[in-house]
Amino acid sequence: MSWVLHAAEENPAKSERAEGEKAAEKKEMGGEEICCKAGDQTPPLELVKKIPPGGLHSPYQDWAKLAKEEELVKQFRLPGCNECHGGGGGGGFCPALSQGVWFWGNTDDVLFRLVTLGSADLEKQGFTRIQYGTVHAGMPMMGHTIKTADHLWKIIAFIRSINPPGTIPPEKVIPGRMHALGETPPG
Repeated sequence: MSWVLHAAEENPAKSERAEGEKAAEKKEMGGEEICCKAGDQTPPLELVKKIPPGGLHSPYQDWAKLAKEEELVKQFRLPGCNECHGGGGGGGFCPALSQGVWFWGNTDDVLFRLVTLGSADLEKQGFTRIQYGTVHAGMPMMGHTIKTADHLWKIIAFIRSINPPGTIPPEKVIPGRMHALGETPPG
């Protein structure tokens, strides 16, 4: 299961999560693939509205190969990510993306939604911030700046190329956490 939910059984976010998991299961079982494909020109804001939490999966799972084939750092710099996170993702006045510190989780789905919606809207959708680093400022919404899902998936592939899961102990997959809409997040 890729999501931890902090809510009662009747939580609407739980049903959305279940739909996302069913879509992923359907994909694994050879059913219709819902999301996501290389070259997808769908705007990120449209995709996060259409695909339930847990249902966004990068088409670039071999990010190390992609990083060798394309200059992913250009994809990262184009929408201005470098202005806050540094030219190579090593940090600026916002957190370094190379240190294995994940405030909201590190799954494809969480990263795509965080960059697209920004932290304030991600929290409004029921996600819970897991931790704070030295920077307490929020992530701005970039879904209007990054024009296609494919571009955002390449940015996420770049982040993975400088911070592969499992390389910085005790780094591991950190699922997103959700709380019931209207409830105060735990912590």
